[in-house]
Amino acid sequence: MKNGITIFTPTYNRSYRLSTLYESLCKQSCREFEWVVVDDGSTDDTKVMIKKWQDEHKIIIRYFWQENAGKAQAYNLGVEVAERQLFLCVDSDDF
Repeated sequence: MKNGITIFTPTYNRSYRLSTLYESLCKQSCREFEWVVVDDGSTDDTKVMIKKWQDEHKIIIRYFWQENAGKAQAYNLGVEVAERQLFLCVDSDDF
């Protein structure tokens, strides 16, 4: 595992909220983190927004989409794909 923190966000049709979280993560002075977003089957433009932010290369963003299976399954996937020593959940409406 790499040093730092996996910041995990489970989301479902919350593209209208994610930009505030993204902007707050970009303002962090410590960059030893990855942002893992597990999209639990969204039908809004979440995927497009995340792709745009990934292309900006301001922070490390890893995006995973799954068929709608609920928040618990999103957590399981987030833990499975985490690559950092520490794990923290930050919901889509947090900043």
